[in-house]
Amino acid sequence: MKLPYSLSLLSARNIRVALPNRLSNFPVRREAPKQPWPRRQYGTSAPASQAPSELKKATPARPTLSLTDQVRLLMRRVPYPVAIITATDPQGPVEKAFRGMTVSSFNTVTLHPSPVISFNVRRPSETLTALQSSGRFLVHLLAPTPATAALARDFSRGNHNLALLSGKGDFEFAQHVSADESVTRPLPILRRRAISQTSTNTEEESESESVEDFPFVFECQLNPQRVEVYDHTIVVGTVVRALLRHLPESEVEASVSSGSAKDLCLTYANTKFWEMGHEI
Repeated sequence: MKLPYSLSLLSARNIRVALPNRLSNFPVRREAPKQPWPRRQYGTSAPASQAPSELKKATPARPTLSLTDQVRLLMRRVPYPVAIITATDPQGPVEKAFRGMTVSSFNTVTLHPSPVISFNVRRPSETLTALQSSGRFLVHLLAPTPATAALARDFSRGNHNLALLSGKGDFEFAQHVSADESVTRPLPILRRRAISQTSTNTEEESESESVEDFPFVFECQLNPQRVEVYDHTIVVGTVVRALLRHLPESEVEASVSSGSAKDLCLTYANTKFWEMGHEI
């Protein structure tokens, strides 16, 4: 039996309406939203998903050095001349009045009209007190040898810890008569202990035998000008006499002009003592 056109259209409409209701009973698969690709982190090996706080823990920052520490560490790379300053305390017996210290700030201030030198001393200092009271002192320049380096270390520990005063070591103090007759107390000059014990030569001849240790010594008169900077005092002195331990005055210029690196004095850098190398 053939249905009327209106009924067949109604049935088709019912089927269309029923289909969605039947399909709604089946579970629908839903896809998760797409995640964006993680950004690549440059300059670090840490994964991109690592939190900023975790990244800081993995690469701790270096502590910032103070300006004082920066200057101290950088200036270690600069070589300095090594000198031993000696003086006599005007108080007490002469044999117990000798003082000495090692400095690495020795330098010339000017050469005209008179040669003037300077160096820095950290206060308090017995040697500084002695040379300020007496007005005279000696500057020993050292040859670059293990013996003189050990002596410089000894004098850097202060007079109370000085092995030389207790009779130990290779060196000792000898009495040096000043060129100025108004100076009544002798100044302490350094020399080898073995020389004073075995040699019967005069003082000048004994000093010439110490050339390998102290090429020359300056006798200086303290200048009234001095500068105090925090805990240091800048000492200024006029050279009144150069004690050449191995050369006559006429041969000094020729010796310096033709000298090699081995003739240069002991230096200090990076907390160690050094012998100069070669010419550049």
